[in-house]
Amino acid sequence: MTVSLLAQTQPMYWLPPDYSTHGWQIDQLINWIHVFMAVLFAGWGVFFARCLVKYRYRANPTALYEPIKAKASKVIEAAVVVIEVVLLVAFAIPVLAEYKNDPPKPEDNPFEVHVVAQQFAWNIHYPGPDGKFGKRNAKLVSDANGNPLGLDRDGDPDAKDDIVANNELHLPVGRPVIVKLTSKDVIHSFSVPMLRVKQDTVPGMEIPVWFTVKEGTSSDAIRETMIRTVSVPPAGQNPRDFVMWCTNNIAVEDIKGADGTVIVGKGREPSAEHVEALQKAGIGEIRVAPRHPVEIHCTQLCGITHYKMRGFVILMPPDEFEAWYAEQAAGGDEFIEE
Repeated sequence: MTVSLLAQTQPMYWLPPDYSTHGWQIDQLINWIHVFMAVLFAGWGVFFARCLVKYRYRANPTALYEPIKAKASKVIEAAVVVIEVVLLVAFAIPVLAEYKNDPPKPEDNPFEVHVVAQQFAWNIHYPGPDGKFGKRNAKLVSDANGNPLGLDRDGDPDAKDDIVANNELHLPVGRPVIVKLTSKDVIHSFSVPMLRVKQDTVPGMEIPVWFTVKEGTSSDAIRETMIRTVSVPPAGQNPRDFVMWCTNNIAVEDIKGADGTVIVGKGREPSAEHVEALQKAGIGEIRVAPRHPVEIHCTQLCGITHYKMRGFVILMPPDEFEAWYAEQAAGGDEFIEE
């Protein structure tokens, strides 16, 4: 599902779109590696075919038990090693060094947020308006009471105004972001392909990653590039496929009947309940797009219901983010669920 939606954004390119300022370096490295692998694959394929023909039984009825001595194979093997070293030294190491040695500076006004993974959710921990993160106490952890991180809201004044959300990471665009990652239970992997970010989360360790979302980007703008058409099933047909394609997708416009009645409002998720009304209105297809087009994946097999560990990144212009942040801060210590 996700792959098909990504393919619509760049139908002639196999990578998902990149909305980070650093992603082009990663894409460049991936492209060069695949060019090298393609050449290597073709070269060894030709060599294998040549061996099949040259050393076939009819031309060589007597088997040889001593290796054939030839300089060509040694030269080819040496060339492969040299190319791999060039890829490593000229591309991979400089990209890693530049990233690791250049974290956002205080004068860059980075936005810091903590992400705590657990089976099977992403807990997002924002600082309150004071800009300070409250202390977390494992003894206070209680999913049932809306305190999945064990924030000591009674004993720590810095924790009173902290904001905690579930599976939805709101971020400003055009501003450096520092995400500090950890885990409550097992190793997970925080992966956001559209931002070219991937880092394992390890229990007992706090691992920072940083990146900047390109200016002019927003979840709404990305959604516009991922609009797809979904066919409404005819009467009597099981709407299973319709529901599948519409799950976590929203209508990009008001879907109205002939009399102007809104059947599915803009921004709402079409469901099986709407099928009959759409059929009666003679509507054969509708346009939908992902509710949250930028996803967080866990790329570690972290348990039997690993497939449930799916989060979303909501990219917002700075003014919209500040308004959202102020609204959440005004809500006090309420736990924000997806």
